[in-house]
Amino acid sequence: MRHLVLTLALAATITACVPGSPVYFGPPLVILVGDVQLFEERQPVPMAEVCVFGTDTLCVASDQHGAYRAEMREEMLLEGRSLTVRFRVQGLPSALAELRDLETGDPTRVDCAISTRLTLSDRPVACLPIQR
Repeated sequence: MRHLVLTLALAATITACVPGSPVYFGPPLVILVGDVQLFEERQPVPMAEVCVFGTDTLCVASDQHGAYRAEMREEMLLEGRSLTVRFRVQGLPSALAELRDLETGDPTRVDCAISTRLTLSDRPVACLPIQR
């Protein structure tokens, strides 16, 4: 009988680890997803640096299609459930997106088109909308 109980417990553990069935038992997550493009060329930017600033900093890189995904704990949110997201590509001005009233659970989409035009300021500019 013990062997049967152990086998059932082991089988339950293995089923929870099957690829494709996400199991997460940690604190609630804030998930940001989006695309990074060059504004004038309407081309995706692979390996763009996307940094999320809250009570801590999290940086990810966009994939070969310009898509990114950043997951952070709810505790990272600032007052007003806000975050700042910086998009940076070597040789171009950085762009920022300010986010407020973020929720956990469903992903929040934050796209950013970065202008290839030179600016006289070294301060980040606002993200431009992605033209579809």
